[in-house]
Amino acid sequence: MSTAKHTALLLSSVLMAYLWLTTPFLNNFALQAFSLSTLGYFLVKKINNAKLWHILPKNYSLEMMFITFSILILVGSTGNIESVFYPFVYIHLFILVMSTKETTSIAVAMSTLLFHYAISPSFSISEIATILTTPIMLILFLFARKQYNDAQISHSIIQKEEIEINNLTRSEHSLESFISSFLKPKLIALEDLESKNEKEIETIKSQISLILSESDKILEKIKENETLDKTES
Repeated sequence: MSTAKHTALLLSSVLMAYLWLTTPFLNNFALQAFSLSTLGYFLVKKINNAKLWHILPKNYSLEMMFITFSILILVGSTGNIESVFYPFVYIHLFILVMSTKETTSIAVAMSTLLFHYAISPSFSISEIATILTTPIMLILFLFARKQYNDAQISHSIIQKEEIEINNLTRSEHSLESFISSFLKPKLIALEDLESKNEKEIETIKSQISLILSESDKILEKIKENETLDKTES
């Protein structure tokens, strides 16, 4: 799913939660909407063949839309900023940052800030302080994700370097084995044949052909390892 489409879907879930809570008739069924949305989340995960213990949503999926709607409905219908479930807003923010693009998480986080203000436009000083923690937590979570991504990249680079070192070591070992156990004995044998009569020329040619053949095999193995390294990188 594209970033623009995913962002639009999440923003629509925020708008849907707002309309639900500000419509008197629908507001009476807020908790039922929360339950159905939660059920819908697990149904989508089931359809996507997710494991039972994979509670968090898949990246850039519809699952985040259900989570956003569910948490906003739950918090908004039980007191908004004063709700005992308000800490769920921070959980939602963390999941949002870890499973969406940065632009998407910023846009949705700011829309949830407007959501809380829109359903309770008059705030006390303490409530304003509470709601302003949302952008602060957003910055902290974005920073944490940046650090996590950098650590993942570093780990991946280290793994690739280890593979390259192992391949190089194997190549060097093969080359060393080739020289010590095959090439050097053959050259010594050819050196001994050099002083003999012309009848040994065919034997010398045969030995040289064998050396060339084995040398080509070693070179092919080295090229295959280089190609494999490029493919993996």
